[in-house]
Order: sequence, then structure tokens, then C-alpha cells
Amino acid sequence: MGDSGEARSGSPEFARGSALEKLPADWLPIALLAGDAVIGAVSVPFAYWVRFGAASQALPFRTYLFATPVAMVIYVVALALNNQYRSWRGRTLAEQLLSLYSGMALAVILMLAAIEVGNLGTSFSRLTFVPAVLFAASLMTAERYFLRQRETRMRRRGIGTEKVLMVGTGPGSELLIRRTNMFPQYGFQVVGVVIDNRSSDDSYLGVPIVGKIDELPTLVQSMHVQQVFIALPASERGRLLTLVKMCEDSNLEFKIVPDLLEVMSTRVTSTAIDGLPLVGIQRSRLHGVGAAAKRTVDVVISAASLVIVSPVLLLVAVAIKLTMPGPILFRQERIGRHRRPFTILKLRSMIPDAEAKTGPTVARPGDDRVTWLGRFLRRSSIDELPQLYNVLRGDMSLVGPRPQPTFFDERYSGQVPRYLERQEVRPGLTGWAEVNDLRGAAPIEERTLYDVYYIEHWSLTLDLKIVLLTALRLFTQRHAY
Repeated sequence: MGDSGEARSGSPEFARGSALEKLPADWLPIALLAGDAVIGAVSVPFAYWVRFGAASQALPFRTYLFATPVAMVIYVVALALNNQYRSWRGRTLAEQLLSLYSGMALAVILMLAAIEVGNLGTSFSRLTFVPAVLFAASLMTAERYFLRQRETRMRRRGIGTEKVLMVGTGPGSELLIRRTNMFPQYGFQVVGVVIDNRSSDDSYLGVPIVGKIDELPTLVQSMHVQQVFIALPASERGRLLTLVKMCEDSNLEFKIVPDLLEVMSTRVTSTAIDGLPLVGIQRSRLHGVGAAAKRTVDVVISAASLVIVSPVLLLVAVAIKLTMPGPILFRQERIGRHRRPFTILKLRSMIPDAEAKTGPTVARPGDDRVTWLGRFLRRSSIDELPQLYNVLRGDMSLVGPRPQPTFFDERYSGQVPRYLERQEVRPGLTGWAEVNDLRGAAPIEERTLYDVYYIEHWSLTLDLKIVLLTALRLFTQRHAY
């Protein structure tokens, strides 16, 4: 369903022929600087109009007009001090917005200080700061969102990305390659893997193996690479030091992927004791107030939705009863939060005793166990609607990792890295993996990667985004058989 997690698309010829390719690689900070300057300038006369537009008495507009360039400069300086005009590579939109609001607060403090120092209290109304700041913050937030969307679309086509060579094939390199494919907006494209113990395979996770480690400087030059990511295990610490020296001698940009990444959450926290850095793991935010808020939303929306869709459920139940023998509902034991089993409810879309001959297996394209009505129910996701009752009961949530049948759960828990982390939260009716077209027979390893990302980055805003994407993609999903 959808394309927000897919690898970059679009032909290289299109990217080369586009006028957008002439933009500098990090064009976004330049665009932000120009846009913020304009918004900061416009916010002053806007605030004056809001404050004095309908007033019988007003302060002279001329003083506000003279203050406009000063306010513009203060905004830009305050935001620059909060790292707003640095490259966005590897940074999330949420991080950028938090930095924006910190910069806005600093700008307000500087403006108030300027009025006090200059003894200009009689020339400016402090009440104009409220509409000015709200106006600027709203426009700057929208500006960053739309510019980020534009940047993402460009980078999916390879425009403005930095080419990266990956050294090593450990868990860290695997995770990094998958994440750069999942989020092209970060602006990194892994174009080759460099290893010494080359096997018969010519690629690693779909990325070509291009040579040995000793050939790294030559490969960087011939492939026009801008970055080198080094992901070697701790057992090769001596080789790591050699690689660092090689990159420094050749003036290559490089990043080191810590070998601890295979056992650590990707949301890493760091502190320091007398300058000594300490790295730890930041656990899921789905506890305490956050968990209570999510559960409240689940109860309210699932109860209201059951009332709204009840006529549809009734019509489909009648259709199932009239067109195929057997029960209306399909019941199956699934594994939920903290590995507690529960019975999931779905409208039946397969023939009775569908797994009697095949055993537990995922539906495939053209699966003859699925009835003609069942194909429609699966394609439209109507068969999932009874799970709203599971959400209301507390077995599930509206958004979360999809629950696995007990048979598959026992197999995956011992084979798939980080699979058990999915069960730190309630399973969901839909999820981050599903809106990225990973459902049905999609590899459980890839689905787990997306599920763990959701748990680590949970917020009510992310839940809302997933629900909206689910609604939009009901008719475009390709892996519902």
C-alpha cells in the first residue's frame, strides 16, 4: 500500500534531464533561509493589522515598518543559532520542528529585550507579539513540511542524494541499508558494498558488491562517492583503525557504524561523565501518559466505528451466509502484547477448513482457498472490520504491529532478529508496515524492521498519519490476496 517506504524510483535519465538536478545538493537550508526571512518580514505588518485593523486608536504604522527588517534579522539569527539552516541529511522533520520552536522562543526574547533596551515600549504594543509569532510559526511549520515533501520526492528520483559506499556486511550495515531505502528523504544512497571475503553472490541486500577494502580509495574516485560508511565488527578493530587512516589520508568523508547497533535500539541516548561519552538505549515511549492517551483514542474510535459500520457488517454477513457454507466469522488464536494469546475475529473469506490440507500458510496470489466474495473482502479490507471489537476489548489497538498466528509466532520468535520487540505494544488493526505495502506474504524480516521503527518513534501524530494512509490506500494495496 503506497510508496512512502519504497526504494528510490524513477529512471536516471529522467533525473539527469531534470532542471531540478542543477540545484545544490543541500538546497533545502538555502530555501528555508529565504522563506524564513520573507515570513519574518511579513509577520510584523500582519500583526499590526490584527491588533489595530479595527481599532479606533492605533500606534503609528511607520515605526512597525521600520522594525520589519530588524525583526527579520532577529528571526534568521535566532533560527540559525538553533541549527535550522544546516543540512537535513539524517534528521527527521520532528527534530527540525522542535528546533524551529526553540528558535522562535529565542527570537521573541531578543525582540522583547530590544524594546526594553531601546526604551521603545511606547512605540510598540507587546500584544502584537502574539499574532506575529503565531503567524510566523504556522507559516514556517507549513514551509518545512512542504519543502520536506518536495525534497523527499526529489531524492526518491536520485536528485540531491549523496552516494555512499558501505564497508562490511554486519548487522549494522544491513540495518543502515534498509533504513536508507526506507527513508530516501535522508539523502543517502548506498551504491556499493566493499568486503574482502567476497562470496559467489554479486550483491548484498540488492546493493552490488564492488570490490575489496584495499581498493576503497580507487572505488571512491571511480564511482564519484561522497561518503563512506564503515560497519566492521569489534573483532576487526585493527582493520578499523587502518580504514580510518586510509580515509583520512585520501581526504574521504566517512562515518563509523558501531557494532553494538545489532543489539541496540536505533533511538540511542547519550550522556557524558566529565567528558567521557556514555551511550544507552531509549525505550519505547508507549507507557504512562502516552499509553493511556493511545488507549483512550482506541476505545472512543473503535466504539464509534462499530456503530457506523454495523450496517455494512450486517449486509456482508448475509452475503457470506447466502453464498458459501460455514460460519460467518473466522476465529484464530494470535499472539498479543507480552506474548498473551487472544482470539482474533475476521469475516470469513476462505472455504471451510481452509488449512486442513495445506496446514498454516499465508495466502498467495491466486490462492484457491479464497472465495470470490472473499477476494473482494480482502482487497477492500472489509474482512478486518470485526477486529474493531478486539480493539474495544483491549486485545488490539487501532495502530500497531499486525498480530501473528501462534504457529508462525513460535517460528519467528527464534529466527527473526528483534521480532519479540513487536510484542512490547498491543498489535494493531493497521500499522507502519502495512501502509508501506508490507502485508500478506511480505517477508517477516522487513515487516519487523518497520514495526520496530514504529515502536521506537511512536506518537499520536504518527498514529494519525498511519490511519489516514490506511484509508487512502485501501484501493491501491497490492499484497492483499
